[in-house]
Formats: sequence, structure tokens, C-alpha cells
Amino acid sequence: ATERKLMKNFQIYLSGGMSGLTMEEQNNWRSAIKQELFKHIDDCYKPSIELHIFNPVDHFNYFEKDYKSEREVMEYNLTALRNSDLVLVNFNAPNSIGTAFEVAIAKDRGIPVIGLYESGTELHPWLVEGCTRMCDTLKELIKYTKEFYLC
Repeated sequence: ATERKLMKNFQIYLSGGMSGLTMEEQNNWRSAIKQELFKHIDDCYKPSIELHIFNPVDHFNYFEKDYKSEREVMEYNLTALRNSDLVLVNFNAPNSIGTAFEVAIAKDRGIPVIGLYESGTELHPWLVEGCTRMCDTLKELIKYTKEFYLC
């Protein structure tokens, strides 16, 4: 008989500001994370993980407004967040109410939150305390995620 390995779904939610940002500003860092994590997942010693990365930008276009209400967007994204194993958050727009909601909900549900804050200005203490780890660079965030959650 051949041995079968069970695949565990592991979902990462990509949180960060979107309002007032260009599509590139919303998506470039998310795309970089997805590319790097998928590129290295096969090298991990946990081959039983099936990685899923939820990028909110992939689901709703905020410039063409192809949705009927903000509630629709909020509920869809928060359902994905609640079903995630890890949240990676970019504090690229530190006053984003949606990002603050996502950090609070993840913390309340016991989902680890890894933050990225490249600006030197001060973040609200609750945003900082809502994170398991705060990273200064995208490279550090990706390396930490791979070492502690995927490999």
C-alpha cells in the first residue's frame, strides 16, 4: 500500500490600506509576497501544506465599483480573514479603518498577525500591540513568515 500524505490548507490573509491608494499601491506589495511565498513553498520541509493567499484586491475593484454596498465587500473580506491561519498586514495607510478592524478581529480570534511598517512615524499603540511581530522591511516579513509558519 502506498502512503498518502494529507494536505492541510493554510490560508494567509493580506491586510492593508486600499482607500485613496492607486491600484499599484494596493497590490504591488501583495503580489510580491504571493510570488515569494509560492516560489519557496516547495522547498519547505512541510510538504503537507497547501498554501492559499487571500488578496482582497483580487475580489473587488474599488475603481470600477462592481459591488452594490460596502457591507458586501466588508463581509466577504472578513469571512476570508476569519477563515485564515495567518494575517500579514502592511501599515502602508496607518489611518485605514478597515486595516484596524482586520487586526482587531484577527487578534480576537487568535490568528497571528505579522505587521509591516516601513515608515519611521509612530503607529497607534493598539495596532502595534495587535501584531505578533512587527517587521521593518518586506524582505524581513517574507523571511519571518517562511521560517515560522511555512517551513
